Amino acid sequence: MSMVTELTIPMAQNWLSEFCKAVIELEDHLNELDAAVGDGEHGSNLSNGARALQESFKGPQSKSLGEFFEFAGMTIINSVGGASGALYGTLLLRLSDVTANKTTANLNIMSQAFDSALEGIMELGRAKPGDKTLVDALHPAVSSLIASVQNSDDLLGAFTKACHAAELGCAKTAQMEARKGRGSYQGERSIGHVDPGATSMTSLFKTLSNSIDFFSK
Repeated sequence: MSMVTELTIPMAQNWLSEFCKAVIELEDHLNELDAAVGDGEHGSNLSNGARALQESFKGPQSKSLGEFFEFAGMTIINSVGGASGALYGTLLLRLSDVTANKTTANLNIMSQAFDSALEGIMELGRAKPGDKTLVDALHPAVSSLIASVQNSDDLLGAFTKACHAAELGCAKTAQMEARKGRGSYQGERSIGHVDPGATSMTSLFKTLSNSIDFFSK
């Protein structure tokens, strides 16, 4: 088993390809979760973006991580309806900004990139931890990555921990009352349901952790 210390363009492509597959498989489940707190379209909207991304990956390979994430982010923004397109697009564009002109990115850079993505998403969605949104999975994952940098964890170890933190954060959304988006109209009725955005965000970290693991073998 070889130690992977940096995210490369092939790894990033594998990650987002796997995320697209996961989102398409989760489409009905995400719609069901969203029907309880929103308009029931989170799965359908994200799946549209996933299919557009899969199609776009057939084009020429990007020359840098920044270029790849920018391309992916714009594809999502242009093909996904609802708030999720803007939020996931923002995440990828923030990753793009931090990895501009880089062909590889170590844990420190990826941690900065996800921290920037969290900031961008919280700004755009005016959401904070505890509002029952995808921030409730992203925020603990980013905190975990920052701790991993300080602990000098390897890339796989860091993203495995971040994925676990996202899963725990996502599970906690079941106890929360939605304060943002259409879910906020449900008031206390939104309690007892896991947030669909936090669920898809957890899948983003799971597929990234799996891709690093795959390239470590």
